[in-house]
Amino acid sequence: MLSRQEFFARAWKDDRSTEELYSAYEAYSTCPAFRKAGPFLCERCGGCCLRPWRIEVSVYDVQRWILEKRLDVIEDLEYMPKKGPPGGLTPCEVKSLEMMCSGLLELDEGLMARLGFALAASGDGAMVIGKSMGGCRYYDGSGCSIYDTRPGVCARFPEARLFEGLSALLK
Repeated sequence: MLSRQEFFARAWKDDRSTEELYSAYEAYSTCPAFRKAGPFLCERCGGCCLRPWRIEVSVYDVQRWILEKRLDVIEDLEYMPKKGPPGGLTPCEVKSLEMMCSGLLELDEGLMARLGFALAASGDGAMVIGKSMGGCRYYDGSGCSIYDTRPGVCARFPEARLFEGLSALLK
């Protein structure tokens, strides 16, 4: 594994900002799969699960969990607003929420209220996966226990556009 200085020396030639390079190095040092040649393929090592990163869930994650009837995941979400003003929902997200809510009529009012809150708060990035003992609550020691339905931010790790071409530089 390259030291931070070696990493930056090789990667600096690429057209990346310093912030992107620090993020790239953090992913490089966290994930052994990133350091291998070829396309990224998650090995489910748990390196990213045990990091103190904020795991924000999106409106689309909450909608997917509703459709998959994974209300257990939604009920485990924690409300942790970011500092600063809320961003609000896009017109596309509002329409999507309307469609989702029309399918929730058979649920009890308390659950509908929790789901509505989760959907609205996730639009502001305020709904997060909680931590347990320093890592993600869904990491069970051998991998992610909700891997097939994990949040989008986890599924996109490492961010493809950030690392495109960068991994070839580091081999």
